[in-house]
Amino acid sequence: MSVPGHLRPPQWFTHVVAVLLVVPPAFIQTRFGGTTLATVPTALLVALAAAIVLMRVRFPRSAVVAALVLATVGMAMGGPVISFLLAVLICVFSVARRTNRRTTLVIALSAAVVLTSVSLLFLDPLWRDVRAVIQIFAFIGFAAAAGDAGRFRQEYIEAITERARRAEETKESEALRRVAEERLRIARDLHDVLAHQIAVINLHSNVAAQALRERPDDAEKSLSTIREAARTVLGEIGSLLSVLRASDAVSAGTQAPVQGLSELDTLIADFTRSGLSVDTRVQGDPYPLAAVADIVAYRVIQEALTNAHKHGDDRSALLNLDYGAAAFEITVTNTVAASPTPSLSGHGLVGVRERLATIGGSVATERGPGPIYRFTARMPEADGTGIRLPEKSLATPAPPVEGTS
Repeated sequence: MSVPGHLRPPQWFTHVVAVLLVVPPAFIQTRFGGTTLATVPTALLVALAAAIVLMRVRFPRSAVVAALVLATVGMAMGGPVISFLLAVLICVFSVARRTNRRTTLVIALSAAVVLTSVSLLFLDPLWRDVRAVIQIFAFIGFAAAAGDAGRFRQEYIEAITERARRAEETKESEALRRVAEERLRIARDLHDVLAHQIAVINLHSNVAAQALRERPDDAEKSLSTIREAARTVLGEIGSLLSVLRASDAVSAGTQAPVQGLSELDTLIADFTRSGLSVDTRVQGDPYPLAAVADIVAYRVIQEALTNAHKHGDDRSALLNLDYGAAAFEITVTNTVAASPTPSLSGHGLVGVRERLATIGGSVATERGPGPIYRFTARMPEADGTGIRLPEKSLATPAPPVEGTS
């Protein structure tokens, strides 16, 4: 795109203007020399000049050459000088408008030299003056400069239009990327919120079913736990839905369920009420984590303890937080059944892997020795004052780790 279509004159209009600039001066006798359309040869030459300016759009360079040849022949025959000069000027303008600046300079200088030579050879003494030579060069230079300015303006508009188009495409792709990331974040949060509570409900529903007749007190306790877990699930789902329904980013940010290691005691108490005994140990001097890393650490611990609760053999887990100088590590250890536990690539562990990837972390799981299952998450390098996040965004998720969820 150069100029909007409704602002550009039609092509036929520019052709009409060019012809009107060439033909009418041939009917006027001027003091610059040359005859009017008194003879058939001069009339044919003027008609040929009009035809040449019509071909300037498709063949700009050839049109200049043809106009110079015609001007030479016409001036030698004593034809209307002004018509031939205007034909050359129009063709030079067209060359400057449709080619590059180097080509324009060469053609304009050549045209000025040719016209000056022809005028000195065939025209009246009036043209054999320094002022006339300067005028010829000035007219050719003006035509070339005007055409070059028009070409530059067109290229500038095209560059602006292309930049705007690319910016719009980038904006759309960025919006799509953010939508995809937000969907992934919501899916992770939904899994983190529901996985533990659903596991609790499933576990205690089995306990209640088995103890209903012989141990009614235990059954009542399990049903109470199920009721509390269901209430928690409904509350968390309501929070997520409020985020999705938020009309703007500010309200969404204020309603989003953001939890970090400051809520770790509450999380462990929740697991304890659900029947999982968690022994927490801290190594090193605790230091604050960056905001994003703090949230990721909380979610990682939540997922690891959920797996320990669902698949553990003795309803106990050891949570070890290692505030090392080189890295912050989270390790959750629990016992599993003697029979081999099936290796699953659950969405929870995939989500953990992806969450850690956003801050340059890693996760590993291993079994043994014996019925021991160990989950280890390593956060990026630390400097004693907080996690230093790498300058990288979420890339293609790494292969899911072996584990259960």
